[in-house]
Amino acid sequence: MPTQVRLIPIIPFLSFVFAAVLVGGSAYAAPQIVAAVPTVEEVELACAEGGCSAEFSTICLQQSRIAPSRYTAYGLHGPERTAVAFTGTRRDGATVALAPELLRFDSLRGHSAFKFSVPSAFLEQRGLTRLTVKVERLAILLPLPEAGDPKPQTAADVALALKEVKTTGGYWAARNSENMAMVRLTSRIINRLPRKGSISAEESEALWQQALAPEKELTGEPLAWNRRYVDYCRENALSPGSFPMRRCLGNAHDWFLKDLNTDYWKSLKPTS
Repeated sequence: MPTQVRLIPIIPFLSFVFAAVLVGGSAYAAPQIVAAVPTVEEVELACAEGGCSAEFSTICLQQSRIAPSRYTAYGLHGPERTAVAFTGTRRDGATVALAPELLRFDSLRGHSAFKFSVPSAFLEQRGLTRLTVKVERLAILLPLPEAGDPKPQTAADVALALKEVKTTGGYWAARNSENMAMVRLTSRIINRLPRKGSISAEESEALWQQALAPEKELTGEPLAWNRRYVDYCRENALSPGSFPMRRCLGNAHDWFLKDLNTDYWKSLKPTS
């Protein structure tokens, strides 16, 4: 049976949005190893302001380490390169597989969301018109080492994170299907929103239907609550001085993912 989805009422959520602050990083120790969550389908990188990028959901794999601060640079763990499919489309419509190491990985909101990106010039240099990324399975991302770090990530740290994700990751993802669907749905909407401001009710409805299409099994209360957050964030963004719709939904996304991360850590604890 699916696990019960823990939902946040809109009013407490409003308080969370306005009080939300990112967990700061530290100059003295490497932040957490994280894993990018499977996307089910390809995610298109949107190009603007000199770069092509999209947000991707991530979970923390090291409870004892600090969360990364905004724009902390990470790299794809070498053996995990097959977990990320990076694809380019040429002008004639043909597609080409690209090395995932060509992507830049930066934290956006602690350990809950990362930006995958390349410079806009990447398209012209390679004769491409479109770029997509698909995360096939949990993919390990490591913080890039910094000179003078007294507590860097070690080979033993990485091996332990890999072992735990391989032994519990599949079970954890399977038993949280509703939460996973809510995270994916919210992430799709975020990636299709303008950087600032909001959208019309008609645009929101069309975007909702497009984002929901791959999630056939998301129904009932979780689906209704997910829609309420989308509507709330759209309407809130129309008020002067309010957060953009993208930022508001980013906080909702991170709440959904918090439950997933909590369940992941519970799955690692021995049972009597």
